[in-house]
Amino acid sequence: MERLAERNVPVFIVHGNHDPLNGWGSGFQLPPNVITFGGRTDTEPYLRRGREAAEITGVSYTRERVTDNLASSFRPSGAAPYSIAVLHANVGRQSGHADYAPAAVGDLTSAGFNYWALGHVHTRSVLAAEPAMVVYPGNTQGRNPRETGPRGCYQVDVDTYGRAHLEFVDASVARWTHIELSIGNLSSMDDLVDLMLEKARQEASSFEGPTVARCTIRGNGPLHRDLQRDEMNEELAEVLGSAVVAESVRIATGPELDFESLARTETLVSDFLRLGERALQDPELRQRLADSLTPLFRRKDMPALDDARFREWIERASALGIDLLLE
Repeated sequence: MERLAERNVPVFIVHGNHDPLNGWGSGFQLPPNVITFGGRTDTEPYLRRGREAAEITGVSYTRERVTDNLASSFRPSGAAPYSIAVLHANVGRQSGHADYAPAAVGDLTSAGFNYWALGHVHTRSVLAAEPAMVVYPGNTQGRNPRETGPRGCYQVDVDTYGRAHLEFVDASVARWTHIELSIGNLSSMDDLVDLMLEKARQEASSFEGPTVARCTIRGNGPLHRDLQRDEMNEELAEVLGSAVVAESVRIATGPELDFESLARTETLVSDFLRLGERALQDPELRQRLADSLTPLFRRKDMPALDDARFREWIERASALGIDLLLE
């Protein structure tokens, strides 16, 4: 904020669930170029060369958990040259994020603003372009292995007709990546290591800063037994670290099996195998499994998994379960 003040760049801030006004986020002494919105919806002018170029409307969270539709309290001024709304909210029921200040995309596009600058969801996306821009820029730096790829902000240029033009600006200091490997067609550990390093170097070559990689090894094949040795994860992570910064290597492989023959037997193994396959195909069964995990997620204060991530968990659990049952 101080660096922006040196360039006379004004800053408009709303507080969200991680830094509500009753929490740690209210304790900073910020320079005078910063305007922080309070707990009631308010509007501030944005001045450029002494003239009002836009009006900015926002509201901050007064507490961590806000479940009201805050967007419904936003009203633009009809006299503003350009109207911007700043809101921390889950718009359009974005999966993987708590449902704070929930709102529908239609609530925002019909409110009369030109541009909605949204926070809360960490992945950038443009939810609407007409009659208003509704934009999540995402976070400026991936914080963990699930937040992969370029991260940054949008520079928004508004032309004389009031049309917004977005340009993504990569602000990442480091970049996370997830390398997925399968042992299905590999015959030796040397083949696996060569493939892992080849993919890691490809990822690192696309970014000038440090690339931090998580590697997950899946599939069924003859290498499974070797991969079950103690500390194999650490050994492979050390090898991976010669090409990138290694976060971890995760092994979710299974033995080389004839699953079709196993599924035809009348055994506990075949029952378990069929249950795992049915869970991948049946949304209702997946929902029942997800519901059974809800108390655990609530205790850990974790958001629910999106469907793709949950299917990945089922695949890993199936491979592990079959391996343990066959032992």
